[in-house]
Amino acid sequence: MEPSAVTLELSGAWEVRFQSGRGAPESAVFDPLIDWGKHADEGIRHFSGTATYRKTFDVTAEQAKSHARLELGTVAALAQVRLNGKDLGIIWTAPWQVELTGVLKPGKNELEIEVTNAWANRLVGDAALPPEKRITMSNMAFEKGKRTLKAFQGFASEDQLQPSGLQGPVRVVLSE
Repeated sequence: MEPSAVTLELSGAWEVRFQSGRGAPESAVFDPLIDWGKHADEGIRHFSGTATYRKTFDVTAEQAKSHARLELGTVAALAQVRLNGKDLGIIWTAPWQVELTGVLKPGKNELEIEVTNAWANRLVGDAALPPEKRITMSNMAFEKGKRTLKAFQGFASEDQLQPSGLQGPVRVVLSE
């Protein structure tokens, strides 16, 4: 962090809306941010697709004039960031940061982060389900329980889930 920097931690509750038809509920509140694979809801734990995180935060008029960047902490696997309706681009690798200078406004700012993960977690979840209840339509082999398939053959319901979602910490760093 720069010597004269001020850091605003965007902690607390985040509203998260999940892409429909992928097994997750329509929305959930994350407080704190966690890996989807560690969530209590099985639909979220095995979700693969895009989820949109929303958070509102305030800055002063002086802070809005500062050089600013958003640090997302940890993301799996990629994120598209919008602040106050302005698209700030797609981030797909560390250090998971985006420039906010000139986009912050005094008072309320609306942050939206779309996070998309890999498809593997849904396939692991589907391996535990009978074929008629699976969300995916795939030629991959599925098996309930521990893996006996070779790695390239398919997914087992007890395979380890891949890290997913916005895990933070999310910060706005303001400097002169």
